[in-house]
Amino acid sequence: MNKQPTGNKIPPVWFVSIINRFRFFLKQLYYRFTPPNMAVFEKSQGFWLAKALGVSCELNLAEIIGNREMNVEEIARQAGADPKALYRLMRALAGECVFKETKPGLFKNTKLSYALQEAPGNPKHMILHQMNELNWMLVSELKDSVITGKNSAHKVFGTDIFTHLENSPEKNELYNKAMTATIGLLIDAVTSAYSFKGIDTLADIGGGEGTFLFKLMQKTPGIKGILFDLPHVVETAGNIAKEYGVADRVEIIPGSFFDKDIPKADAYLMKNILHIFDDETCGLLLQRINKVMVPEGKILILETVIKSDNKPSFGKMFDLEMLLGTKNGKERTEEEFRQLFEKAGFTNFRVLKTVSPFSIVEGKKE
Repeated sequence: MNKQPTGNKIPPVWFVSIINRFRFFLKQLYYRFTPPNMAVFEKSQGFWLAKALGVSCELNLAEIIGNREMNVEEIARQAGADPKALYRLMRALAGECVFKETKPGLFKNTKLSYALQEAPGNPKHMILHQMNELNWMLVSELKDSVITGKNSAHKVFGTDIFTHLENSPEKNELYNKAMTATIGLLIDAVTSAYSFKGIDTLADIGGGEGTFLFKLMQKTPGIKGILFDLPHVVETAGNIAKEYGVADRVEIIPGSFFDKDIPKADAYLMKNILHIFDDETCGLLLQRINKVMVPEGKILILETVIKSDNKPSFGKMFDLEMLLGTKNGKERTEEEFRQLFEKAGFTNFRVLKTVSPFSIVEGKKE
């Protein structure tokens, strides 16, 4: 059985911040001494790397190699690929530390390629979701969205992106797996940055299949949970809750958070929900939560928080996806979150960084 090497530990947030500042310094230094025309040309080639990663996931290359060194001919045979063409793909990825060519035509996995295997916490399904052909069609409409200010989902899919997923079972299944993959990336980062002690009942609003909530409940045995999402989304949640051993502590409520009463709890979690909607819609949702929340209750928003600087940011790029795929959704700055919270009646606003690209935005009921 092929296994990814273990031992990946969550470093402290302060350490990651130092590393990121140092990385930004080196990047600035590199571009200071690189001819500008070459620098921007180099940046424009990034789509090749993204697509190469997607193809390597589709062909299951990391799983095929496992813990061995393998000749590209044998890898190609198992992957159903042309050996010469596959070699060119793997050579390119090895130049990015994804796979390593130990001898001519002989490859092994690296830490990065191990992360492409299908395993808890790995982003394989998210990469497959991001690199599917319809997403590439959506990205090709970026110019149109920039000119018109409107999303391109209706132009590409004929409907909004979530209705499209609901009507496409295979794509919806991949999307759900992709969301579950992000949970593996986030859960340790979140629980190492925030203490959930003192919370009796945590309601995950728009919590999908419930994996994030169930993992969190595993790590905090005293907490009770409520999972609230659309009926077709939570269909399998009951079985997943049993797998995590938390079925006796969780209540699964199907419904839309705009059409059905939000359940009462003393803390509410929303992971990558607000960025889908415009400020007015977000304000309405936050007010509905505030109305049913117990006194001194907490709201926890897990999203990217964009800084007002010129540093590279996952959130800034993620915001382009919101431009293309949502109706006036966006990634927000700290001040934009603060204004949303204040208008909805939440105080004691604060933002907690995690080692992931996502932050925890916390507020308390007045």
